[in-house]
Amino acid sequence: MPVVMYLMGLDAAHELLSPLGFRKLPHPQGVGSSLYLGEEALLHSTGLWYRGVLYHRPKERFFRGPIPPYPPEVHPQAEPLDFQEGLEHFLPFLRGYEEAVRALRGEGRGRFLRRLPPGARRHLGAWRALFPEA
Repeated sequence: MPVVMYLMGLDAAHELLSPLGFRKLPHPQGVGSSLYLGEEALLHSTGLWYRGVLYHRPKERFFRGPIPPYPPEVHPQAEPLDFQEGLEHFLPFLRGYEEAVRALRGEGRGRFLRRLPPGARRHLGAWRALFPEA
């Protein structure tokens, strides 16, 4: 997930999220970066929420819970999930997202993967196993 979050951050910086169906909104509490609201997902630099499950970047954990509150907060009644269970919940969304990015850019992620920061680079093998076509 650190690779996913880094790449989605690049997509935001390159203004690709709007063509991918996300709306940019200011964070309601004024915390950090903007929120990007998609049809079924919400992205913030500290988390990604999809259909009732939040990936919380600072803790590298998944939680089942509602939105709001928005990342970086976690709902006080959110239920921690096993990493594999959370990842499996996100995979349909992430695979569709990567396919849409590839179609929009006309290329895969190769050149961006060469410049990963150290925190994401150590997860590159796991990311490639999930997205071999990217």
